[in-house]
Amino acid sequence: MKKVILFLTILLFSDIVLSQDLKIIKLPEGARVESTTVIDGVTSHNYSSKSKIRVNGIPFLHEEFFPGIIELNDGRKSNEVLLRYNIAKDLFEILRNNDTLSLNRPDAVKYIYLKDKVFFYDPALREKSEKKLNGYFELLIDGNFSLYVKRYKDLSYDSFATNYQGGSGTKEYYYNDKIAFIGKSGNGKVFLMNSSKSFLNNLNDHKTEMKIYIKDQKINFKKEDALINLVEYYNKL
Repeated sequence: MKKVILFLTILLFSDIVLSQDLKIIKLPEGARVESTTVIDGVTSHNYSSKSKIRVNGIPFLHEEFFPGIIELNDGRKSNEVLLRYNIAKDLFEILRNNDTLSLNRPDAVKYIYLKDKVFFYDPALREKSEKKLNGYFELLIDGNFSLYVKRYKDLSYDSFATNYQGGSGTKEYYYNDKIAFIGKSGNGKVFLMNSSKSFLNNLNDHKTEMKIYIKDQKINFKKEDALINLVEYYNKL
């Protein structure tokens, strides 16, 4: 077994200055799990990376842990902690003192800053949608019209193909990556932003200008950059 020792002490909301040399690191083999306080008022549960079934692929946004910051609803922020987003379980994992922990009170957290991304938690942003389409969202644009991303992973099974000669599946499970873009209009209405029709139908104004812009720019509603440009243009009108 590979032995990995991580000398890392994190004291949050203290007068001690945290060293800036936090390194990107993968989960050590045989890492022990213990409950501990990560941020004032927000604790972490024991977490196990073991799964009852083997699944091909990774459940994370990034397999490595990266330095990130947790901001509470009252505005207080943690020092840097090592974080990664487990999309399959829709939770954030924290690496502390060689232990892998999970953030167990997402409702107390306003934002999570990780690399160049900002995440927030809303279990009922889309009231009529199934549970896996709520939870943690990535904030792309916060403005008169806001734009969010919801990432999730469906579990698929490659079964044996009995109807085809010589054809067979791997008989294994694997993750199927999914992404949904969510819009929030000025009147607070939240909707799945997957077409020009869905976008235009939820605008309060400037529909003609936006219809022309979508046509001229050939906006692809499956492309993140295109949707960011679209919403930024609308917010400037």
